[in-house]
Amino acid sequence: MMRSGLAITGLVLGLFASFSASANYQLNSYGLGPAGTNSASSTTYSLRGALGEQANGTTNSTTYQSNNGSINASQLNTPPAPSLSNGNNSFYNKLLLIINSSQDPSNSTYSVEVSTNNFTTYSYLQADGSLNTTPVYQSYSAWGGSSGIDIVGLANSTTYEARVDAQAGKFSDTNFSAAATASTVAPSISFGVSPNTIAMGSLLPGSVVSSPSLSLGLSTNANSGGAIYIYGQYGGLYSAFANHTIAAVSGNLSSLSEGFGVQASNPTETSGGPFVINSIYAGTSSIVGGESTIPTQFISSAYPITNGSATAFTKAITSSATPPASDYSETLTFLGAANF
Repeated sequence: MMRSGLAITGLVLGLFASFSASANYQLNSYGLGPAGTNSASSTTYSLRGALGEQANGTTNSTTYQSNNGSINASQLNTPPAPSLSNGNNSFYNKLLLIINSSQDPSNSTYSVEVSTNNFTTYSYLQADGSLNTTPVYQSYSAWGGSSGIDIVGLANSTTYEARVDAQAGKFSDTNFSAAATASTVAPSISFGVSPNTIAMGSLLPGSVVSSPSLSLGLSTNANSGGAIYIYGQYGGLYSAFANHTIAAVSGNLSSLSEGFGVQASNPTETSGGPFVINSIYAGTSSIVGGESTIPTQFISSAYPITNGSATAFTKAITSSATPPASDYSETLTFLGAANF
């Protein structure tokens, strides 16, 4: 008996999707097939595959984004905008950046883009706070944690924008966050001396005579602060009539027969500083510092300072051998300088 038959052969097709990346490219979100995931890597590539999930699985609006599928679901949330600030509104060449890591796992790393034109062009923040063309990924703590990091080398009087992205291993790089903005200010220094003229009165032999006080003021936002310098025209009290100079000295005038010097006291500031008197002028009672025709640092601050102020006096002593005259005088010049 003969039997008729039908031979059926089958061809099984394997459909797959891969999620791949190298140093030069990354392909995001595509997949086909019934089910399954896998991954592989070598020294030159990484491959992550998925079967049986929606391809190109991204849905978004102006307020949210949903990434569908097993691979997309493993990606990090887009970080919130960082904090970008000008400290006490005195930074002229830097801004303070603090990353907001509240939504990310502890092994997340971040890079920071900085721009002045809505990211038409931009630079990347480097580990030392400078800007360059290569992205640098670091942990939250490496970027300064809650204290943040100064972005340095910026232009003054300029508005900057900063935004961050995050990653935690391969295939997890996020979109960039919303941008934070802040502006640098112009470099500034203000300086004053009041009054412009003081009279010491009669110089009595054997007595230390003090002048009325001078008020000195200095404010600057310079990163390295500033200083007030002092110098004189004659290096002491000079009389053209007597052709004699009561020379400027450093020391205790009460132990000398003749001498002239300057003394400072009561340094204060509203913020920053501190305002510090040079030790040779910080004496009390009759102890003074000498002045010369070369500028000498009088009072200074190593940091930005607001409303730094101090009081200054001149003091002199003469002897019976000092030629009498009514025109003894000195022209003292005070200079204010900032270390930008």
